[in-house]
This record gives sequence, structure tokens and C-alpha cells, in this order.
Amino acid sequence: MNQNFIMSPGYISGLTQTDGSFFCSVILSKAHRFGLQFRPKFTITADLDSKYVLDDILSYFGCGNVTINIKNHTAEFEVVRLEDLNNIIIPHFQTYPVYCAKLFAFNLFVQIVTALYNKDKRTIEGRRELLKLALSMNVTTNRDKDRIDLLFKLLGVQDDKDKVLLINNINEINQPLLDNVISGIIDGDGSFFISFHKDGNIKTGFNITNDRASRSLLLKIQERFNGIGSINEGTKNELVYVVTGINQITDILIPFIDKNPLYSERASHYNKFRLVSLMLKNNKPLTLKNKLEIVELAYDMNKKGKHRLLNKTEYITLLGKLYINNNI
Repeated sequence: MNQNFIMSPGYISGLTQTDGSFFCSVILSKAHRFGLQFRPKFTITADLDSKYVLDDILSYFGCGNVTINIKNHTAEFEVVRLEDLNNIIIPHFQTYPVYCAKLFAFNLFVQIVTALYNKDKRTIEGRRELLKLALSMNVTTNRDKDRIDLLFKLLGVQDDKDKVLLINNINEINQPLLDNVISGIIDGDGSFFISFHKDGNIKTGFNITNDRASRSLLLKIQERFNGIGSINEGTKNELVYVVTGINQITDILIPFIDKNPLYSERASHYNKFRLVSLMLKNNKPLTLKNKLEIVELAYDMNKKGKHRLLNKTEYITLLGKLYINNNI
């Protein structure tokens, strides 16, 4: 837990931008009108080690609950009660918005919740409208074509042209992002990394990964960081905002995060990243002692170093050999 952190509405919206979801389940139910039940839900998911973040969000909103998934090592804050969604969750995001595809999903979510809360759209035409809104809300879904066809069939929709879903058309952001919103985004999808090279060099870097529809969001973050870094295409059809310049990291990124602290387990990664980055900036060249200190501090930082080509002992041995051979 970061004791300097203060829970803010902007931070919650930023975290929702990356790890939150506005969703509406459509359930087959003979007890409900036309055989379908609509169940809207708002969630934020976090690593189980960061469950305390969701506990504090629960306290902030005063509604919902937090559940645990031991198998996936995750925790989830969820709100399903219509009254809470209508009176607490929706007003929050109308004041502190999300952006791009997430805003598109939220706008559809508002229409569904409002209709259900006010007991509107109870005709078959109204239910068809709700179904289209629910199915259009998220790009990725577990519903296959047969399931979607079945849902439409129950409402008397047979023609494929009547099943065409709504497409996200919100791709621009016309106002600056609040700093605590960016902090929430970093806490959700940011990554601090320290790379250990076979030639003995050690480097730090930072990135934020997001979907292609959120390019304008990454551009706004880059703009807030004085234009540093670059936005690149990832290997999984995503976009990655990357900052690797040591002066950019120490002069712009670190002061920003120090002023707008993180709260999740990622804060501990940042603390190590910060120490190493400042060491790289202030100790040129690094001595063997410096490098060994960095290895002990950060070699196992992300996922316990399991993705590194060499384990920690092997890398320490490599540094020793390089020092003997090259006096690095």
C-alpha cells in the first residue's frame, strides 16, 4: 500500500479505463418478458495482491461487493443493483468520464440501465433495442453467432440486416486528461521494466498498452508528458506507448508519478524502477558494485524474473566474467 496515495474520483475513472467493464448479460429466462433477462453490471478487476485497491473503491462508492477468484489470482469489484448503477455509478462517470471505446460502451450501458430502472422499453420493439445495445457494448465477447441468432430469434428478428450492431464512433478526446486519471491508467495498464543485457548494460523503460481504438488516449498522455516517447504497434494488434530515454524518465516521468502516486502492487515495481533509473542517471558509468546492487534489487521484479533468459545467479556470474575480461 502506498501511504501517500489519496483515492480520488479521477483515479477510479482512469483505472476503469484500463481494468473496468460496462457489460450487460442477456440470459434466457422463461420468467422474464419475451424469454430474456437483461442484467447490466459494472466491474473493475485487479490482481489479487491489489485487492485492497478494490476494497477502497467499494468504500468510496458505498455499494457493490468485492469477490475473489483464487484460480486466476484476481479480485473483482462489481455493482449489479439497478438502483446503485443508476444513482451512483452512472453519475460518477458522467462527471469523471472514460474515453474512446470505453465511453462508447458506457453510453450504451446508460441507455440500458435507465430503461430497466424506469421500466421502459417493455414492448418487443423496446426489447429488440435493448438487445442490440447489449450486444454492441463490447468488441470482445464470449457470445458466438449461434447464441446471438438465438437471442434475436426470441424477439422475432430473422433478417440479418436487422441484426447489425452499433459501431464505436468515439475516437477523439477534446479535453486534457486529469493527472489522477493518468495515474489510474498507469496503475491499470502501465508497466515499468528493467532490462539486463548480455553485454552488461542495464536499462529502464516504461510503457502503457491499449487497444487500437484508444490511440487518441495515448496521444493525450504523451502530450501531458511533454511529447516524450513513441506510440508503436504491438504484436497482438494493440498500441504501446513507450518511454526509454533515461533523461525523459528521470526528468519527466518520475516527477509526474511522484506527484500522482500509484496505489496497486505496481507501486512497488515503480519504486524499484525509480531507484534504478536515478542510479543509471547519476552513476556513469555503473561500477560492478552498482550493477550487482541493481540485480539484487530488481532482477526478479516482474513475474519473479521468469521471462529472463538467464536466472539471477547466471546473470551475476556473467557480470563477473565481463568484469574480469573487460574490466567493466
